[in-house]
Amino acid sequence: MKLRPYQRRLIDVALKHLFDYPLAVPLIVAPTASGKSVIVAELCVELGKTASGMVLVLTHRRELVEQNAAKLPEHIQVGVYSAGLGKKELRRVTVAGFQSIRKQAAKLPKVAYILIDEAHFALTGYKEFIDAVKDKSPEVRVIGLTATPYDGSANRTALHLLPADKRIFTGVGAEVTMGELLRDGYLCPLVPYGPDNKLDTSGVEVDNRTGDFAAGQLQRAVDTDEINAPVAREIAGIFANRNAVMVFCAGVDHANHIRDALVALGEEAEVVLGDTPAAERERRLIAFKTGKLKYIVACEVLLVGFDAPICDGIANLRPSKSALIWVQLCGRGMRLYDGKINCLMADFTDTSVEMGPLDEIEGNAPKLKTGEAPTKVCEECYSILLAGLKFCPVCGFEFEFAPRVDGRQFDATTGLLISGVVKNEDGTKTYPVSSVDYEVRTTTKGDPALVAKYMSPGRASAVATDWYNLWHHSAGVVRRDIERWLRRQKNPGGSVPLTAQEALARAEMGALKVPKSVTVKPGSPFPVRFGV
Repeated sequence: MKLRPYQRRLIDVALKHLFDYPLAVPLIVAPTASGKSVIVAELCVELGKTASGMVLVLTHRRELVEQNAAKLPEHIQVGVYSAGLGKKELRRVTVAGFQSIRKQAAKLPKVAYILIDEAHFALTGYKEFIDAVKDKSPEVRVIGLTATPYDGSANRTALHLLPADKRIFTGVGAEVTMGELLRDGYLCPLVPYGPDNKLDTSGVEVDNRTGDFAAGQLQRAVDTDEINAPVAREIAGIFANRNAVMVFCAGVDHANHIRDALVALGEEAEVVLGDTPAAERERRLIAFKTGKLKYIVACEVLLVGFDAPICDGIANLRPSKSALIWVQLCGRGMRLYDGKINCLMADFTDTSVEMGPLDEIEGNAPKLKTGEAPTKVCEECYSILLAGLKFCPVCGFEFEFAPRVDGRQFDATTGLLISGVVKNEDGTKTYPVSSVDYEVRTTTKGDPALVAKYMSPGRASAVATDWYNLWHHSAGVVRRDIERWLRRQKNPGGSVPLTAQEALARAEMGALKVPKSVTVKPGSPFPVRFGV
């Protein structure tokens, strides 16, 4: 089995983590379209060589059972356990639908490893199943794989930080980011398009159980003849030169009505819904995958487990507050395909603006119910302070705050979908740099300084901020920053500016190099290295 370099790296890092930490239940995080089924297959092969029992692959969808089983090498006699596929086979390597096997834990032979595909769905029943397997196989080890290592709630709680009664995973054991795969040509880029028609959700309530829009209210708000007709016309215009377009809608009725509106315009469009008969569903999906059907209209049934590399257009008519839904939806268009240069993404909702770039959506800590305020330690006097303070009340030290990242910081006219940030193995993040802005500021001691603000494409605020303290009261700081200034000049041998205003003028005229990228530590605005 030929692996891409990042797939080999993920497997090696994850297995090392697994074996170095006997109690770990790690996650492998890789974007949609990165080939997780190939990673699952190779893990089965490598773990199966020395496993003392079954290697069990769990997933929640019949399509994913088929995909994972199909990726395994022919020499492995893989068992398939899925009611939807009409098979109940238990072999040394078994790929199973969770709902089909969840009540069979006590009947299973010894299990050495459990691999959970689409681990963000491993909530209801999974922990109980694993505990039941441990009764007979106490040494079983578990690995999860996902593109979205958080739950579907509005808080977007990281999977390893869920409450104890739901938590399976201990943390991220190996990860590759969307920015890295785009940079290296393993993903197809998304091209954003801002349509004229926007779906209005201002009167739609949020369902407290799901954290997303109330389904019934949402569909009533966005599914009307007055809205559907102009939206369909705009879809037909936007994607006139595209070959295979997925349209995601807010509900079953909405999907049917959008399909009808597209057909009325002479477009080839079909729906695929949860109740679409299996044979008809298969016919429509094959037609779409082979380029014989231009538009496939769906709700959530094609969000996960649907592999159509030919897709070169997505129209989003499904407003959502769920990052999980949004990331999975956009990922449908990022697979590589011969002749496909990019995937055009038209968001008829406010989701892209509210969520911000796909590659910067991360899991959060659970919301605290104790009321305890977060704290931090002053770098100068080491006093423990409230985290939100800008100045230390003990010594007067001024804290630098990293820019807050949310969707509103991104220029809605560009519709930035992916920022290109790359997570590095040391935990730092590398951002592409489009320009550097400069200004003069004054430190708390009254010393002038030149401040460089590194801007990234599509952002309204800086991703990193650097201070040139050339007139600082500390001689050591001045010597350090003189060396930095001289090192970053475009032309070697230049002089050091005498005043902050001279430094500003020279910087704005291009005296300093503009790096291709800047790397920062999480939570810090200060650069740790630059890409030339």
